[in-house]
Amino acid sequence: MVSESVVKAMMETSALSFVVPFAFVLIWKMRFRKSIIPSLTGVLVFLTFGIILKSVPNLLFLSVDSPVSRFINGNIWAYAIYCGLAAGIFEEAGRYVSFKLLLKNHDYRESSVAYGLGHGGIECIVVLGFAMLQNFTYAQIINAGQMEEMISTFPDESAQAVFRELQQAVINMTVQDCIWAGVERLSALVLQVSLSVLVYQAARVQNKKYFLAIAVMLHALIDVFAAFSQQGSIPVATIEIVIIIYALIVSIFAYKIYANLPHDERKSAESRKNWAFASKKLEKGNSSTGDNNGK
Repeated sequence: MVSESVVKAMMETSALSFVVPFAFVLIWKMRFRKSIIPSLTGVLVFLTFGIILKSVPNLLFLSVDSPVSRFINGNIWAYAIYCGLAAGIFEEAGRYVSFKLLLKNHDYRESSVAYGLGHGGIECIVVLGFAMLQNFTYAQIINAGQMEEMISTFPDESAQAVFRELQQAVINMTVQDCIWAGVERLSALVLQVSLSVLVYQAARVQNKKYFLAIAVMLHALIDVFAAFSQQGSIPVATIEIVIIIYALIVSIFAYKIYANLPHDERKSAESRKNWAFASKKLEKGNSSTGDNNGK
């Protein structure tokens, strides 16, 4: 049986996973009165690059039986490094494409944060919201005494074993597990916004393309820790604390970069153009005055 307090925590965590990202996007839009397009682009790019496209190498290197997949799945270090690099490369490449092509008309620094809220927000919904909703559903089935009956309908013994493991995981879940999961997703959202600022700089600021590589490595590194946690090599509480501290450090780094970005690149360019025109006009005027004085 799953206790009522855990069932309630599952539902509340799932609900917050849907509500909080939307709230952040709306608050950001109302605060700066900018377009919501960057946030929607972040949603689309995460689904495309972070899930659909990334599933292709995952299928080849993790699911299809081969010497490579057996090596990766059988070696915790290889598995962690692969998962980290796959997530970092695909998601940061998607971010770069977005700022370089899809959002080229949204050339103001607030779009980097708006994109990150969309990218990290949909990740929160997919990774935690739907997962907790699934756990809540299974908890209801378990408490109704129907789980074993459902498992017995599967003809494949391996499928039965998977669902029995899932059943045990849901039964063993605690309120603290739900809280930690919510904190981890909030930290991940902060990290996604921070990485978006770094990639925005790589895409929009001259001679700063190396920030794309920095973003890939920062993303990959934290996913390496997460992969170790999934394999049970690191306690959940430990990895959550690491993610919180890591997200805080990266966010401070990103904020310093954000503070130096132009508010609006087109306005900045127009201001520089107008200033150059005014300077030339002033120089011309001074030159004419000097000529008249010489006469």
